[in-house]
Amino acid sequence: MRRVVTVITVIIVITVMTSKKVIAQQITLSLSPPLVEILVKPGKTLLIGYTVQNLGDPTALSVKIRTFSPQGEYGEMRIDPELISPIHFSLDNSNMQFEQPVLMKTRDTIQALVRVRVPEGTPEGDYYFTVLAETEPAPQIGGASTSVAKATIGSNLLLTVSRSGRVEVKGRVMLFRIKPDFTLRIFGREYRIVESGKKIPVDLIIQNLGKNVLKPQGSITLRGPFGEKTDYPLSPLNVLADSSRLIKTTKDDDLPNLHSALLSGYFMGEYTLSADVNFGDGTPQLYTNTSFIGLPVRFGVAMITVAFISLLVIISRRKRRKE
Repeated sequence: MRRVVTVITVIIVITVMTSKKVIAQQITLSLSPPLVEILVKPGKTLLIGYTVQNLGDPTALSVKIRTFSPQGEYGEMRIDPELISPIHFSLDNSNMQFEQPVLMKTRDTIQALVRVRVPEGTPEGDYYFTVLAETEPAPQIGGASTSVAKATIGSNLLLTVSRSGRVEVKGRVMLFRIKPDFTLRIFGREYRIVESGKKIPVDLIIQNLGKNVLKPQGSITLRGPFGEKTDYPLSPLNVLADSSRLIKTTKDDDLPNLHSALLSGYFMGEYTLSADVNFGDGTPQLYTNTSFIGLPVRFGVAMITVAFISLLVIISRRKRRKE
């Protein structure tokens, strides 16, 4: 038994002495501005300043630019592995280049001066890019291996190329609906029924049919059976060219991206829900609406169940008395 303990102790000591120390690296980056939107004519050159700050451990960091495209209806995007665009980019910094790592100490700040050149003959339309600040894996230091930590932070650049300075505003309401608890169809008309005390999800999806970014404005309005009215202003979200997006309301900005809003209250009777949407001054006003009926469904079912059980008990007692 002593030999076994001795052997195990020796193995543990050897393992501790020969094992390498692992150091976990903490990475915290900030990049500003988070979004840049520019209208530019062909043949022009722009200079945009980006501030990168390292709030974590010292790290090597590189700046790069990639094109991206919108994906889905919830604001997702797909970043391309390479930069493929007629727009030309370069860095005006003397001490750094694209794709080349620079060492940043804790609380270091660098200013990346991105020069954007739009050649003559560039087709009109929107071009979408992401300026990325990306860390590089740290090397081994003094026999200690650092964990392979990699962080990336990005800032979107929405570039609209137009010779005249005008943009194409062409959008429509693709979807406007609520999610009822159940529906009834009577004489060809569909009635949406919701439980009185439940929150009602609302979805508003705007489709961009043009070649330039849209920023929907307006509100969703709830009107009740007694003249009550509640407005839900729309958040200023971008709908990129040839895409669609779920538009949230400012009252429910903290909601997950699954719905535009959640209507709260105790709903009794018929309600009208409408959406008024435009894309800026002088643009057409889009209008759509839907309706629903609020009923205490659970309470009604419970009352019917109680009444039915009570009726059965009364009938049973009467039979027993007769017997």
